Amino acid sequence: MARRKQTITPRAWDTLSETEQAQARRAIITAVRDALKRGPHTAIELRACVPVEMRGAFPVVLRSLLHAGEVASLGHSVYAAVPWMPQTRTVRGDVTADLIIGVLSCERRAGASAAELAGDLFIPVTQIRAALTALEGVGLICEAKEPGHYRMLSRRMATEVRQGASGRVFADVRHA
Repeated sequence: MARRKQTITPRAWDTLSETEQAQARRAIITAVRDALKRGPHTAIELRACVPVEMRGAFPVVLRSLLHAGEVASLGHSVYAAVPWMPQTRTVRGDVTADLIIGVLSCERRAGASAAELAGDLFIPVTQIRAALTALEGVGLICEAKEPGHYRMLSRRMATEVRQGASGRVFADVRHA
């Protein structure tokens, strides 16, 4: 009799026990730090470094790293490690929007609804809808042929997102 291959499914942050949340936090922080030591990465590349069963906790942990000032959003869904120093300004970034851009560029090119994206990313639908509205407002995504489904506005931008952060130049700009 053939054995069924057991698939590992991620669980949302809210469904994890305190012990599981602590384990997921440690594993995700370690994976993100290790990846960012090598250079900037997109949100979707960072998510791919995380064990599958912990991907539901990824947005929460990345958001906490962003707010702590350990990680900085460089725009275009790219994140970089911040050299240690006292935080001088509020760190801004939208992990939800960055993950949506990654998923629409890589996994759901034909488009996806808010509910489908929430299922893929383990983020509440209300947060997904708010991010979709913001992304549509700035002209990064548009409604696909099917009402309520969104896709990337530009194929060129989707290609840039799929290529990730490798090969891009992040200049150190200093004011004289």
